[in-house]
Amino acid sequence: MRISSVGNEGRHRRWQEAGVTLLELVIVLAILSLAVSLVAPRFGNWSDEWTLRSAAEQVAQTVRYARTRALFEQSYYVVEIEPGTRLVRVFNPASGFARGFTLPRGVKVDDGEDPSPPVVRLLLPPSGVVEERNLWLSNRRGSKFRVHMDFLLGAPRGLSNVIVGRARPESASWKF
Repeated sequence: MRISSVGNEGRHRRWQEAGVTLLELVIVLAILSLAVSLVAPRFGNWSDEWTLRSAAEQVAQTVRYARTRALFEQSYYVVEIEPGTRLVRVFNPASGFARGFTLPRGVKVDDGEDPSPPVVRLLLPPSGVVEERNLWLSNRRGSKFRVHMDFLLGAPRGLSNVIVGRARPESASWKF
């Protein structure tokens, strides 16, 4: 039975037991690198999907904006999308008003009629009635989003995600 310790022997022994050995550190780093290597590819897919979805939402919002301006000002508005430069423009030919933005890299636009159109134009008249039409946005992984222009409502009705090769659940479709 130990009654007392002389000097700093007890404190010194506790200091040696505290800490991490090099072997423990290497094992923890190996486990972390394995976990990151398993998660990283899924994160890449998620970020491409998110980029494509946000580009489709931005195109739909641009068409809604142009239709609202056309109705409010009782003037024609045009939405132009240039797939080669990824430039999206809204303008009023009468007043010269124009706004634009660029779609993210890797996002391609297709109007469903011509596989690689030089320019996709949507004419929005003062009445608010537009022709029924689909715009397809796709990325390099094969995912597609459809922006549907409804002739009754005159605005983009919804976005739906289409993955080539397998059916997508109904919850992936948005109604606006």
